[in-house]
Amino acid sequence: MSVFTSIPYGGNPAWVVMGAEGVKDEDLRNLANDLNPVSDTVFVLPETTSEADINLRFFTGTGEINFSGHASIATYFALSGENILNLKEPEVTIKQRTKSGIQLVELRVKENKITRATMTLTKPNYLDIEINPVQLSRILGISQHDLTAANLPFDIISTGFYDLIVPIKSIEIMRHLNPDYTFMNNFCIRLGIHGIIAFTQEIFETGDTAFMRHFAPVVGINEDPISGAAAGSLGCYLIRKKLIEPSNFSRIIVEQGYLQNRQGKVYVHVECSRDQIFRVKVGGNAVLTFTGYILTP
Repeated sequence: MSVFTSIPYGGNPAWVVMGAEGVKDEDLRNLANDLNPVSDTVFVLPETTSEADINLRFFTGTGEINFSGHASIATYFALSGENILNLKEPEVTIKQRTKSGIQLVELRVKENKITRATMTLTKPNYLDIEINPVQLSRILGISQHDLTAANLPFDIISTGFYDLIVPIKSIEIMRHLNPDYTFMNNFCIRLGIHGIIAFTQEIFETGDTAFMRHFAPVVGINEDPISGAAAGSLGCYLIRKKLIEPSNFSRIIVEQGYLQNRQGKVYVHVECSRDQIFRVKVGGNAVLTFTGYILTP
């Protein structure tokens, strides 16, 4: 599947694998590494309780991760027409179980096909850690002047994973980021975070909100073409820093993948009450690009 896009082979690739119940974890990891070593693979498993409708496990080439936003979105588009879920028009809510807990996923349905999937993320959590700009400029491969030109603070936010959010002044500076992934990996491990989000309020397409790049070498993905959870964290940053006025429903469109020839968009909904964020959702669509059968070990 190509996720967070309507363009085949755009967005973020994800393999969706059904029928893997009983397969050993090590074999799931090896399978994920063969199928998609640079991104996530989701295995759709039966749910054995009444607490959820579906059970998802996510693997990268380096091992299991607790949650993947884009692979979750991919799952529901892949399941269209499989008669696994009860799809009622115009909208149905599914409870999915992951290692991060149970998430609600809202599916727009037309003629038994899913046209948009939107999931609720965890409420934002924050880490207060002082970041050394000299070190960070070396990690991202840009000058200290370019790193601080946006005149906005760094922040560490999680709506599923903790990411360091780095504001950048322009797309041109974003284009010339040249990360040192070994240095970044060690830096993220030391801070206990998942990766680094660099973003700018300059955009490629009118009507969008921000352009983002997401780096996550800790989980074996140097640069993620598009990340739903990371876009959710960025949406919270924009609200928290008053770059977008808090409201009971703020709609944010995050561009990503435009410098990797995999352009796509994540639709982020942030709901606030008295300037406090109480709900974050991310959504998008996906395109089927490949279907077939896999022989397990």
